[in-house]
Amino acid sequence: MSVIREFDPWKSPLCTCPPKYSLSPYTGCGHACIYCYASSYIRNFYKVRPKKNLLVRIKRDLRKIDKNKVISIANSSDPYTPPEAELKLTRDVLKILISAGCKILLVTKSDLVLRDLGIIKRGEVSVSITVTTLNERLAKVLEPGAPSPERRIKAIRILSREGVGVSVRVDPIIPLINDDFRELEKLIAELSKAGAKHLVTSTYKAKPDSLARIVRAFPDHAQKFRELYLNEGERISGYWYLKKPRRLDLIKEIRSIAFSYGLTFASCREGFGYLNTAVCDGSHLISHGLR
Repeated sequence: MSVIREFDPWKSPLCTCPPKYSLSPYTGCGHACIYCYASSYIRNFYKVRPKKNLLVRIKRDLRKIDKNKVISIANSSDPYTPPEAELKLTRDVLKILISAGCKILLVTKSDLVLRDLGIIKRGEVSVSITVTTLNERLAKVLEPGAPSPERRIKAIRILSREGVGVSVRVDPIIPLINDDFRELEKLIAELSKAGAKHLVTSTYKAKPDSLARIVRAFPDHAQKFRELYLNEGERISGYWYLKKPRRLDLIKEIRSIAFSYGLTFASCREGFGYLNTAVCDGSHLISHGLR
């Protein structure tokens, strides 16, 4: 197939995602998150390019796909990357897929998703929104091109109120940066209050380019980052991970907080699938629309 492809999570043996498809309307992303993994394998990643002849190619692919599988939009770039406000490519994609009876998981950091609420409500769609911190200043360092945490939480509230199943991704958890459990509890409390039903989390997994960006942004922690990842960490599927005991402690604590606020829980590519209480990507929240 051309643009709707089998989701292959970088051949990670730790992925617990169900079989699904992946579709990215854009190549690259304008949110410019400094921890992003996709910049390590997509050239000129922060320069956003719409996929050529995308709508025609999708219509061809729809003849071949299994309609029982979820289509995740997107995994390597945000479907609501800033240029989408004018280009409306994701909006057109949604119309086509919903008309074809596809099940859709929208994964984004942007409140621009609210623009398409009327379309979303007509289909079998769930939305997953990433919020890494409540600290606006820190969020601007980590995700300089993305909408503020306040705007994302407002989007969660509106989507939930309108009957759309919403999961949240509190990830990545970066040691020394956004791993304070008191702050994480405040964040998770707000996400639950806004109507989120499911929480996905993961620790930061280092690639050379993203680690270099993080070290530039937080130079006081440079040596500690190198110790935690390059010296003490584990090499798994081309990434440097925190060592397993430290990751497990982080995941267990966040899981406990999620439970205390009534959320189901999963971790992403950590090797702790036995701790999950629902489908890891939040696609279990997809419900029938109003068609």
